[in-house]
Amino acid sequence: SSYLISLRKKYYGASTISLDELEAWCQRNSLIPDDDDKPWVLKYQIEYDDEINKDDDNKNKFRFFVTARRLLFNASISYKIHVDATYK
Repeated sequence: SSYLISLRKKYYGASTISLDELEAWCQRNSLIPDDDDKPWVLKYQIEYDDEINKDDDNKNKFRFFVTARRLLFNASISYKIHVDATYK
């Protein structure tokens, strides 16, 4: 088990990222690509625990919405869409 963990880390890097790294990734992937099927970040929001938040729970939070041109087009001609999210 330990061997597999170290091997995966060697080939793929760390399994966690910081909020700063996530924010940088969102910024890099916010440009709308020409390819209809390439994903991009439509919107993101990152709140750090030292910022003043509306809910005053002083915890780090992040949200990001990833889509593709074709997905947005399909949503625009659909009557129902399925949205998925993870809450912790």
